[in-house]
Amino acid sequence: MNLLINKMTIPLVTIYLPSRNYGEYVEKAIESVINQVYQNWELILIDEGSQDSTLSIFNYFKDKYNTKVSVISNKKPIGLQKIANQILKLAKGKYMIRLDADDWFHEFALEVLVHQLENSPKAGIAFPNFYYTNKEGKVIGIETRQFNSEIDLGSQLPPHGACTMFETKALKIAGGYSESVNAQDGWDLWLKLYTKIGAIGVDLPLFYYRQHETSLSRDNTRMLKARTGIIKEMGSHLTGDYKPVILGVLPVKESYPNFKNVPYREIEGKSLLEIAINSSFQSKHLTDLIVSSKSESVLNFSNELEKKNKVPKHFQHKRTEEPNILNIPIIDILKSSSEAYFKEKKRYPDILVYLSLHSINRKGAHIDKAIDMLKLSKADSVVSVLEERDPIFKYSENGLDLINPGRFKKLVYDNERLYRFNGCVITSWWDTIKENKLFGDKISFVEMSSIDSYQVIDETFFNK
Repeated sequence: MNLLINKMTIPLVTIYLPSRNYGEYVEKAIESVINQVYQNWELILIDEGSQDSTLSIFNYFKDKYNTKVSVISNKKPIGLQKIANQILKLAKGKYMIRLDADDWFHEFALEVLVHQLENSPKAGIAFPNFYYTNKEGKVIGIETRQFNSEIDLGSQLPPHGACTMFETKALKIAGGYSESVNAQDGWDLWLKLYTKIGAIGVDLPLFYYRQHETSLSRDNTRMLKARTGIIKEMGSHLTGDYKPVILGVLPVKESYPNFKNVPYREIEGKSLLEIAINSSFQSKHLTDLIVSSKSESVLNFSNELEKKNKVPKHFQHKRTEEPNILNIPIIDILKSSSEAYFKEKKRYPDILVYLSLHSINRKGAHIDKAIDMLKLSKADSVVSVLEERDPIFKYSENGLDLINPGRFKKLVYDNERLYRFNGCVITSWWDTIKENKLFGDKISFVEMSSIDSYQVIDETFFNK
């Protein structure tokens, strides 16, 4: 590939670099911009109320390169999303890209990304592979992203929020960044733009992503919360005149061999069934809820909870079907519940949501997140998952093969990410279920924390 492009014809690139107390790293980041092979850029440095040397370093580079470097000083931190919108108003470039203060560019980063976008008329986003480094800047791994022309733009794994180049105009048309969240701007950008403009991956590592204890990417709780907010906002834009019927299905088994009277067990004075029903109705998307059980006692208990106004009005459905060896039980439960709903409402639901009785920390927001993702990703189904963060082995003819070796370096390579179903939520289109498919051909997911994923599955919880 010829990387030498006529500099007079290349549009200006706006690079913005925010920092809060990253003075020990930021000089290297700025110098990686100064030393780019591609030189038609502007650099905007944003100090987020730093108490260290950040601002003085910024001002040094501003004085030295005053025609290309400018400084914004925010006395109090305003967060990545507001910073991005602030820069969106000031940017002169046809393209924009963020560089984090603790990372740095490869010298050909801008040259390659601009070349890709200028020569790919259908693409408005370009993202590269990248190096992982330790705190001292030593390379400890390489992240290789999907880079062919068939990128699934509804992917759950968007490009890194930093060092992804995009058309400035496209983001303006999309309304900029969502300021209601303060992290996960990569997700925000991806979900806003993936249906509007194409993306292209570059099979070259073009920036260095430093790993250290204060990295935002290590704060998983904050990231999941931010991601939930972004998905919620994007899902709110999908509403129209047609309101899909979304039926929650809560299967209830009265007893297991070593766990008796399950739905009646109480936590802080409320039965598991009461907790499950009420948490389901926290969802803003569910149209109706069915409690499905083979036990008449369970259904009577469900009805009594409703009569005593402990739970909202819902349907009770007694299952009588024999086990179907051609289908897994969840499909049978969802199909029979849909038939029962049809008898009552004279229509089938558009979307079915399987809800576990045992998920005592599941909230309505988790259900809505799964439903929104079902619409956003155009998937056949969405499952709630917990990311497996320990090294995992699988059996092979050679013994055990390590599936995710990056974990021993505390790295999370995208192609090594492993998720397990946490049992909380499955959301599927009725069209998928009626074809005797639980998941369909395209499965998307929503990630939940380990606390939110907790399941009460035996006597242990009640014997504490």
